[in-house]
Amino acid sequence: MKQKVVLAFSGGLDTTYCLYELLKKGYEVHTVFANSGGISATEIENIAAKAQSLGASQHHCFDIRQMVWKQFVTPLVWSHARINNEYPLLCSDRYMIVKKCLQLCDELDTMLFAHGCTAMGNDQFRFDQTVKSLGDYQIIA
Repeated sequence: MKQKVVLAFSGGLDTTYCLYELLKKGYEVHTVFANSGGISATEIENIAAKAQSLGASQHHCFDIRQMVWKQFVTPLVWSHARINNEYPLLCSDRYMIVKKCLQLCDELDTMLFAHGCTAMGNDQFRFDQTVKSLGDYQIIA
């Protein structure tokens, strides 16, 4: 029986390569796209089609727009949080993406989570620290 892994999947180069490598290593890969807004329905369909055409066992799309708005944007705007006292300090949806992916890990009874974040930016830190704070999941990056 193949080990299941949940892959945060944007359909970009990095996550597409991750999907390819995970499949090559014999994992049963479940891809997740979390829609936090700013993307068309056609683009979302293209991401799903790419995941499925590459061999993902199942592709999941979660609409997290309201969650991001209610749990991050509204409180930050109401608190007048600012970066360098200049422009509004708005959220990163990375935390919500990880949360939805780990919920799927729980549903699939797996502790394996993967993402395509690189050390070039702070996304890898955000993803990894969120995963570590939410349980004993194994990160395959």
